Amino acid sequence: MVPDVVTVTRLALIAAVMLVGVGCSRTDLAYRNADWLLERYASRTVDSTPDQLEAWQPVLQDTLRRHREQELPLVMAYLELAERVVAATDEPAGAGCLVEGALLLYRRHARLAVDLAVPVLTNLDAAQIRHLAEYTTRRQQDAVERYLNPDPQRRKAARQQRMTERIEKWTGRLDASQRQQIEDALERIPDLSEAWLAYRAQQTDTLLGMLESGTAAEPLRAYLVGWWAHRNGTSPETRQAWQTARQEFTQLLDKLADTLTDRQRAALEGRLAAMRNDLSPFLSPARQPTSLPALDACDAEPA
Repeated sequence: MVPDVVTVTRLALIAAVMLVGVGCSRTDLAYRNADWLLERYASRTVDSTPDQLEAWQPVLQDTLRRHREQELPLVMAYLELAERVVAATDEPAGAGCLVEGALLLYRRHARLAVDLAVPVLTNLDAAQIRHLAEYTTRRQQDAVERYLNPDPQRRKAARQQRMTERIEKWTGRLDASQRQQIEDALERIPDLSEAWLAYRAQQTDTLLGMLESGTAAEPLRAYLVGWWAHRNGTSPETRQAWQTARQEFTQLLDKLADTLTDRQRAALEGRLAAMRNDLSPFLSPARQPTSLPALDACDAEPA
């Protein structure tokens, strides 16, 4: 990577939050009501009955307990690492480190999602499978309309706007030069929208076929882990494009980090502190100090 990793990456957290999905302005509210939100999602997605939701409760509560005990401390360790990077110009961890950490957290959370989903999916009747098929079809159509505008220029402009808005949620408004950096980077970052949507449709069709044929829990679990955690079934070309996108996005964060104004840095620091404060009450008082597993990118020497 060309940029000096000693001076990088106050914006790398943006990548993490987008990947891990903890970007709510009131994270504590979402976490406190996680059981209700997940029940509501199950009802909307597969039209679960009250009896099915009641039977699912032990699985839901056990999974949330495991998240508090095992995953939340890692999320907090990640946020603490990000705060150190924001506060210290000599922090050796760079954008590559924080992006790699975000992907690690994402994969761990994907496995928990599988643990929640399998008991629901293996108890669906034919009508509920049809409901799920209709729901996923609507979601796919909505995504196609959002990401695959047939006009190339409008599609390009919408992509740049999405990226800019996601960053500005953390830093406040970017200036013209910073916006130009994003525009330039998006010329190099492959647009994976079409491949991603085709992959999602392919994997969903396979899942629906498995449900219709009555696939048992363990094969279903293995399939979902392969899909949600590892993107099994993607073509070599798509995997290479993903790696290119990741590398270019990391470099974009490196470059933007060096241009942050005091106001932007303060906004980012405030968002980080708010997330950490929102989540800290849910940690066990007896928790031991926790650190993220070793990540290759975090051991990189400055270039």
